[in-house]
Amino acid sequence: MTLQVLQIAHDHPAYTRGGTEILAHDLTGALNAAGGVRARFLAATTALQRPDDAPGSLGMQEDDHLLRTGRYDRFSMLRQDGTDWIAALDRLLGAFCPDVVHLHGLDRIGAEVLAVIRRLAPSARIVMTLHDYQILCPNDGLMLTVPDGARCRLPGQDQCRACYPAMSSAAHLLRKAHLTALLSLVDRFIAPSRFLADRFVEWGLCADRITVLPNQVRQVAQPDRAPRARPDRFAFFGTVAPHKGILPLLSAARLAGDRLTLDLHGGLGHAEDGFRRAFADALAAAPQASHPGPYDRADLPGLMARADWLVMPSIWWENAPLVLLEARAAGLPVICSGIGGMAELVEHGVTGIHVPPGDPRALAETMRAAAADRNGQARMAAAQRARHDDTAYRGFVDAHLDLYRNLSGKISA
Repeated sequence: MTLQVLQIAHDHPAYTRGGTEILAHDLTGALNAAGGVRARFLAATTALQRPDDAPGSLGMQEDDHLLRTGRYDRFSMLRQDGTDWIAALDRLLGAFCPDVVHLHGLDRIGAEVLAVIRRLAPSARIVMTLHDYQILCPNDGLMLTVPDGARCRLPGQDQCRACYPAMSSAAHLLRKAHLTALLSLVDRFIAPSRFLADRFVEWGLCADRITVLPNQVRQVAQPDRAPRARPDRFAFFGTVAPHKGILPLLSAARLAGDRLTLDLHGGLGHAEDGFRRAFADALAAAPQASHPGPYDRADLPGLMARADWLVMPSIWWENAPLVLLEARAAGLPVICSGIGGMAELVEHGVTGIHVPPGDPRALAETMRAAAADRNGQARMAAAQRARHDDTAYRGFVDAHLDLYRNLSGKISA
């Protein structure tokens, strides 16, 4: 009995290289290779990506479905582009008849999609992976206060109004009420980190509805990394943005001296002009650092092979950054902020080193010591490699299959 699974993400890897859409797309392919499963992938797209598609229409990207979205209210997480998309989704659900619909977040797709799926496919079970905090936090899910950027552990009506005073208390209250009501339609939540799961429980989700399932990445061929006498090459991979701790990282590189190098791989995306200027100034003041710019995922193993350490000094509560899993696959030790999901993925002193977030001096001292610790780098690199193999990803896929089959009642023979 074939299990039918529809995966839905807020973007497609062909257009955006974010971790959520990559993981969801990879999972779709792995499910189709598992046997006894038929999986399809549906991603939201915008006018910038698909200008010729009408809002609400369905298109294709090779074998994947694309749902063209229009205006979207980020505060309420509701769509404001009409209802044509409902008919398009109805056609897809009617043709595919999924046993399970697995959503990877609600951004751009719109929170009301939960009610639409429940009405159009009443027998399908709904699973949602909580990849981020957008449901909890109107500030793009960053859980950082506005405008000072302090970390917020538990968003709430009063805390959120302090960040967004133009919105009334009633608006913040109603936001949580309507999201809570829509989330009640989800049969099972998946959290890639215990830290994120705890934040959602504190917010109001029942702990019994959440399965903590750490993310994994597919095994890919890795270039050989020749041992080096001095492991002084540091690299950052990801979006160059304030919440990624880029400015403290550049300050740390400058303070650490000229006996190390730092390569910043990634684009600035939609960064504001003020940050772009600050980044350019900080980069110019740190001759040890370079900014090669955006990279293709296919090039990532080769880029990581040139580095001795990956640095991820994020100042926000990261959940389960894909790049940390890719570093594990590459056998690349990590220096990261010891908070949130980063602290769960990187074991201090074993697979990497934790540093205080937003502290350039502490980070500089750690980088100087790491650059001189050949034995420590080799030991942590070996520990990283030991924690990643093809069985880890197969276990990740099998755990999803077990969850799908238990929910749908389609137990494999």
